[in-house]
Amino acid sequence: MRIRYKITLIVLVLLTAGIVYAWPYVQMNFAESARYTENNRREYEFYTPELLKNMPRVTGDYEFGFSNVSGPGTLAYDLQFKGTSDANKINSYLKEHGYKKASTCDIQGDCWKGEDPKVSVSVGIIKDPSTLIVSLVVDPSYGHEMR
Repeated sequence: MRIRYKITLIVLVLLTAGIVYAWPYVQMNFAESARYTENNRREYEFYTPELLKNMPRVTGDYEFGFSNVSGPGTLAYDLQFKGTSDANKINSYLKEHGYKKASTCDIQGDCWKGEDPKVSVSVGIIKDPSTLIVSLVVDPSYGHEMR
């Protein structure tokens, strides 16, 4: 009887620990939006696309964002640099990674397209307060429209 009790207790402790560990990821998976910095490691690793992770930091004051625009469809990510309107390093970075300027855009700003037709990037500037915003939009339905 004691062995059975100990095994049950161990299983309950392990299940509880698993739920406690996994719960934040479950919440993030169903989130509609999020604002975070690199210091929020869990959110940073979960939400941030590699293109934004490796983007040059043009100011020390920046934050990331995520939005689930239309349910399980379009996803929008952004990186906001506060205190600058100089996009030269960002534009160079995008060119180095195979992006080319495009004529149409999902978001206001200079538009960029890479090899993946589902992904578009825009670089926009807000004048007051001076903020440079890099937005990456993933539209998984793009391929369905082409068929």
